Amino acid sequence: MSQTDSSRHTLKLSNASAILQAEAGELVLLQGDTGSGKTTWLKRLAHLTDMPEGFSIEAGEPVRMSFDQQPPIWLGQNVGEELCFGLRQQLELETLMTSLQQWGLSDLELSSELKSLNRLQAIRLTLAGMALAKPALVLLDAPTDALSAETATMLCKEISDWATDSNTIVVVASNRWHDWQPVTSQIWVTSSVDELPQVKDNI
Repeated sequence: MSQTDSSRHTLKLSNASAILQAEAGELVLLQGDTGSGKTTWLKRLAHLTDMPEGFSIEAGEPVRMSFDQQPPIWLGQNVGEELCFGLRQQLELETLMTSLQQWGLSDLELSSELKSLNRLQAIRLTLAGMALAKPALVLLDAPTDALSAETATMLCKEISDWATDSNTIVVVASNRWHDWQPVTSQIWVTSSVDELPQVKDNI
């Protein structure tokens, strides 16, 4: 997809009384108390869970989502296989290595075992694989909640920069909302799985 085409991506989440909208390159934070439905709303945006009656979603394809799970569930046998899983075409070796470098994983080989990765490396590898798929929408469930404050700040900035550079819409659910506040363009506050999130006016 060309840069021009990707810049047209829009995410719309609506019911009869309100519309939430994000444009290409935006990073949206889903904020809410534990149990307020942040992960459920991510799954709905990914079409993994049905939307309630009266709600609708419009989003471009492809969509990629990462789950808050430790240890992570890998789909490949090594770093290279994980990067390529789900891609529609085979990529050149140079492209794969460049992706690793861009996400701070230049110390890894494509043959590196996945079980040897620490939590930050695992998150970065997931992001590298997502980026190779050139998604319209990326959904991240608590990617920084278990990281140190310094590491989380760094990763948030990298994800925000990537969203802007690639015209990708990124929606993040996080209990540590303060990690993301400096880089987010919108905050959608969840209070219930049965109610549309509300836009927070003051970020």
